[in-house]
Amino acid sequence: MFDTRPANFFTHESLCDLSREYLALVVFVKSRSGAFDLAMDVAKLAPLLVERDLESLKIYVAGFPQTLEGAIRAMDLIHYVRGWKGTHFYARGRMIIGEMKQAYDIEAVLQCFSESCAASDFRAHCHRTIDTPYFPIVQLIKLERIHPMFRHITAQSDEGIYTFPCKHMLQWFQAQEHHQASVRDQIQAEGVAKMCDVCPRFNPDDFRKREESNDTNDSENR
Repeated sequence: MFDTRPANFFTHESLCDLSREYLALVVFVKSRSGAFDLAMDVAKLAPLLVERDLESLKIYVAGFPQTLEGAIRAMDLIHYVRGWKGTHFYARGRMIIGEMKQAYDIEAVLQCFSESCAASDFRAHCHRTIDTPYFPIVQLIKLERIHPMFRHITAQSDEGIYTFPCKHMLQWFQAQEHHQASVRDQIQAEGVAKMCDVCPRFNPDDFRKREESNDTNDSENR
């Protein structure tokens, strides 16, 4: 049922490294919650499940693959354990504390990724054409207290000058026009801050003017 691993498997460094091989690692402890058995039913479906028995405490690590099924099961487990003391996650080489906001952030990204897996062309789900990456803040003021998972915003695009690589990020992102970092690098940094980079589809290099996109596609098709 459980994989056998040495004690050093559970170190922060080891789990950070291992998380690069999975969509997400969910770390949780045995709980008196009535949902614990349900959580374990989901965890047992993960290709990686390791238990560490410390007599007074049992720690579990469940690893989920970068697939539609993996995303759905990771979301299910996070839903059960996100409010439990000691819960945390590892993804893309870093630890994410399992507080409610962070749990919602990663759930929202996993939900978006799972939807992209169901699309015949993930770009139809992930990419959006926009006129400018510099959106007026005033449009988002009324939504700043609403988590992106519960927002419903469609970026305006009359001419579609740019391709923006992440529909999920467009719920709140606006580039700073006079920032010393490029728009591409601002997108990458925001992806790290809000965990968009956990999604295997997230690629800041896909931000570009549409003429550049068309030139790239033409050269690939030759």
